[in-house]
Amino acid sequence: MTNILIFPFLSISTGHHHVADTLKTDLESKGLHSEKIDIFSHTYKRLEKLSSSAYLKWIQYVPKTYSGIYKLLACGDCKKVRRYAMYEWLFMQSMRQILKEKQPDIAFCTHALPSYLLNRLKPEYPNMAIVNVYTDFFVNQVWGRENIDYHFVPIMDIKKQLMSEGINQEKIFMTGIPVHRAFETGTADTCQHRPPYTVMITGGSMGVGGIFKLVQELSPGGNILYKILCGRNEKLYRYVKSLQHPFIEAIPYLHSKAEMNRLYAEASGIMTKPGGVTISECLKKRLPVFIYHALPGQEEMNVNLLKEQQLVTDIRNWDMKRAEERISAFFQSNERAAAEKRISRYLGQMCDLKIEEVLNRILDESKYKKTLS
Repeated sequence: MTNILIFPFLSISTGHHHVADTLKTDLESKGLHSEKIDIFSHTYKRLEKLSSSAYLKWIQYVPKTYSGIYKLLACGDCKKVRRYAMYEWLFMQSMRQILKEKQPDIAFCTHALPSYLLNRLKPEYPNMAIVNVYTDFFVNQVWGRENIDYHFVPIMDIKKQLMSEGINQEKIFMTGIPVHRAFETGTADTCQHRPPYTVMITGGSMGVGGIFKLVQELSPGGNILYKILCGRNEKLYRYVKSLQHPFIEAIPYLHSKAEMNRLYAEASGIMTKPGGVTISECLKKRLPVFIYHALPGQEEMNVNLLKEQQLVTDIRNWDMKRAEERISAFFQSNERAAAEKRISRYLGQMCDLKIEEVLNRILDESKYKKTLS
């Protein structure tokens, strides 16, 4: 039996966990058991909740300081191997204990920190396959490189970057950021091509990210029906409901991926933050994406790259009183067709192998190693 561990980080419902859950679902569909472990919760159970809360307050109230520290510690030249003594001091012994107890054949990392730790520990566990599954559209310095067996990358820029750092291209798979298989079904072809267009607004599930301000500044004129995805943000849901506006609809937390897929199919576009998983779902559904806010750190880096690739429209500096007019004009112009072509070109860069087939290859190689040991 193949022993598989999946490592996100922190307990906050971020893209790291969504991708981890997607991998877990794909593995279970093959009859394989996997275990998801957050190294922070495992090591410092009580401190983890406090740290998650502090992180959310930090990025909400003093975003510039978080952005500066993130760029200082995590960004820059990756060709030079960098050590993070604090991470090793806090987590290395705990990770070593996990590996000793669980004896994994394969470890998937959806966050940079566990990847860094496992990269350091790989010489002690030579038969363990380590897979980096990148959940943003860039790779920071913290991610392990030297001893990582496979890389699931979301965009050609990252593949080129890793190759320039000496990673064998045969270890790199252009999978995109893994999204739940529910979003593989259907397309956005059912969306309206005439007013009123349906535009989803998302990005407020954790209560941060400027969505309140955006909703307050909306000036619906009847050309767009705005569907606000409130997630677990009850305050946002109550506020949107209280507006009682015929063109602003509050959507509560959705437990069903199929229901979310249906909303995608009905939408003409989406206004969102540039989280890797949300953007990947939208690109998979070939939906035009309008960025209204970006959290400091990863999302800042994402939006810069996505703008370079012309895969999103940045509306952060728009006058929201005129946003509906400009978005409606986008839907009615050649810009929409051009955006769809760019999305199709991006999706066409994905490797010939589906992620399920890549997983099969990794599983087969892991089993082969096991028979030799």
